[in-house]
Amino acid sequence: LNKEDRQMGKSKVRTLLVACVMIMLCAAMIVGGTYALWSDNVTVENHLTSGTLQVKLERIGLTKTYLDDETGYLVTAGPDTTIVDFTDTNTADDNVFGIEDEKVVPCSEYEAKLRLTNNGDVAFTYDVIIKLNSASNALAEQLKVYIDGEDKGTLDQYAVDGKAVISTQIMAKNDTAKEFTVKIQFINDDDVNNDAQDKEVKFDLLVNAVQKTTAN
Repeated sequence: LNKEDRQMGKSKVRTLLVACVMIMLCAAMIVGGTYALWSDNVTVENHLTSGTLQVKLERIGLTKTYLDDETGYLVTAGPDTTIVDFTDTNTADDNVFGIEDEKVVPCSEYEAKLRLTNNGDVAFTYDVIIKLNSASNALAEQLKVYIDGEDKGTLDQYAVDGKAVISTQIMAKNDTAKEFTVKIQFINDDDVNNDAQDKEVKFDLLVNAVQKTTAN
């Protein structure tokens, strides 16, 4: 081959090499693009917040017959419709019957009208329990308990673990508030009243609520 033919051959080889390199680069771009699509991803952020079971107990009425410490006579007051929220930390130490320093005597009566509300996110069942929180004695034996006017026996029967005075009621989230009255009455019985002098009793009123998961 002459010099011109050799140079033309080299030129063709270079052209073929360049073409091959371009084809390889294009192929690499195609593969690279395909790989990028297959490596795509989606992220979903999940947020879970737990619900609350919250019972609100309020006194919405109070009527009492109590001993006036100035005159020594029994007097009746009420109904006092001042709302007292027992789930409010500012009033949590108040007692249901608004008893302060007065002494109970035969014929004393304390009746509180209470309202129970579902202030949380879940439905629940509830019981209202009275529990004698001191030793039973002659005074506890002469204090009658009434719920919505129904005689529930004397306070001494509520010793140890207490006793439900309202049992297994259901309250859904959007139910209207439930209202009920609790009355404590010192019975008038000459044969036993003297035995209760200088005695003391302490008792709790508890609302026990448990989440209900189904409507049935």
